[in-house]
Amino acid sequence: MELNAIILQIGVIFLPGLVWASLASRYAAKRQISEFQYLLQVFIFGTISYIITFASFHLFGKQFALADINEAVKNNTLTAATMEEVGIATVAGLILGIVWLYIKNHKVDTWFLHKIRATGEIGEDDIWNFTFNSPIAQVEYCHFRDFENKLVYAGWVSQFSEKETLRELVLRNVEVYDLGGNLLYTMPLVYLARKPDSIHIEFPHEPRENEG
Repeated sequence: MELNAIILQIGVIFLPGLVWASLASRYAAKRQISEFQYLLQVFIFGTISYIITFASFHLFGKQFALADINEAVKNNTLTAATMEEVGIATVAGLILGIVWLYIKNHKVDTWFLHKIRATGEIGEDDIWNFTFNSPIAQVEYCHFRDFENKLVYAGWVSQFSEKETLRELVLRNVEVYDLGGNLLYTMPLVYLARKPDSIHIEFPHEPRENEG
């Protein structure tokens, strides 16, 4: 099998990056990105995966054969050592992608910047996403006021949407009241969907000191 140097280099770089970028676009992206931005992510994530893999090999005193990719081109073959490194880098991309998802979805980076008082901004996310992704205990329980139907849904937040045109919220252990505060019925799980401009949510839960 003949190997083209450029195709080979792109292929081995892109594989770990594709794994990482696929996770990021599927589970962390808030909006559609361009093909160029996606390819840039693939390249950057792939490069980081290989840097981590190279550093790990160096730490344990192992030779990193992929660094001499021209040898593979000259011999028209991918060696077992090269394939092993590509596989390890791909696993590294998967692990780093999962860590990246945790950081982005739990807003760890934004939380850290707020903690050191570097910024008060929330980045590219809107308040809805930032609030329900917040690690503080106060946002775990809410009162969802439905003024149109004159109802109040009081329950623990189970899931929420991050769409721009529709806000979706799933509450568990729900108590449904009228606007006068009279309990009407209870429900183990309730799904709510409203337009962004017709939502009123309160967070009455006051956590104990050990809850943050």
